[in-house]
Amino acid sequence: MTDKGMLKREYAKNIYGPLQERTLRNVLIKKLIDGYGYSDKLEIAKLLVDDFLDTLDRSSPSVDRVKPGQMVWIARSDKDKQGYGKKSADTEAKVAVLSLVTEEDTDMLAKEGKIKKMKGKRMVRLINEAKQQGMVLSLADLSAIMLLAPATLSKCTRKYQEETRKLLPTAGNVLDIGRGITHKRDLVELYVKGYNPLEISRMTDHELENVETYIEDMERVKILASKDVQTISRLTGLSISLAKEYLEIIMTYYPESIQLNRKEVI
Repeated sequence: MTDKGMLKREYAKNIYGPLQERTLRNVLIKKLIDGYGYSDKLEIAKLLVDDFLDTLDRSSPSVDRVKPGQMVWIARSDKDKQGYGKKSADTEAKVAVLSLVTEEDTDMLAKEGKIKKMKGKRMVRLINEAKQQGMVLSLADLSAIMLLAPATLSKCTRKYQEETRKLLPTAGNVLDIGRGITHKRDLVELYVKGYNPLEISRMTDHELENVETYIEDMERVKILASKDVQTISRLTGLSISLAKEYLEIIMTYYPESIQLNRKEVI
């Protein structure tokens, strides 16, 4: 390289070099060093910032992934089971891209104008889209997205499930949060009648994993049924409300095999 070329390169470095250092990564690293005592932990600060930025990238899908009518929503992972005393802030969250308005919706509006019919269809679509991406929506999620009361949505989900005999993959159904006693009772009835989990899965169009989970959880509660519901919840990792549901089922189908603490159940 000639002397003239080297001078130009040095000039460019002096003028534009600082721009290379003016990055969000370096700003955050400096923040940790100046404001949070990481002056002697530079490598840890760098690792933390890289982790934060990676989380931010995963929480912000690229524009080309989000189509018109879609939205980005942070939802709970469908693998993060409910446990005793577990708070929402302690759960694993992921980012879902959900279709709030589709071309099919606008076509239906233009042809029929039946908004009420569309609400139920949209609710089912949102729930299924989230599950396909490894996430589950709660009634609170759906309420915030659709601006409908949780009680209204609860009625809609029950109606859909009763009419189709299919369990919607909501947070309550997948993670055993809230009530789902009707469908659990249906599964248990078939189990008591001698059908195996695979047969029940095929007959009811439920995922085999969910069928096996319901049966296994019921058997665990059955063993502990003489204890109070709080103890059962702690020992099984099930929520108190779900433990009560299984106790109700066990009282109906296995009354002779256990001594239940009826006061706790009621």
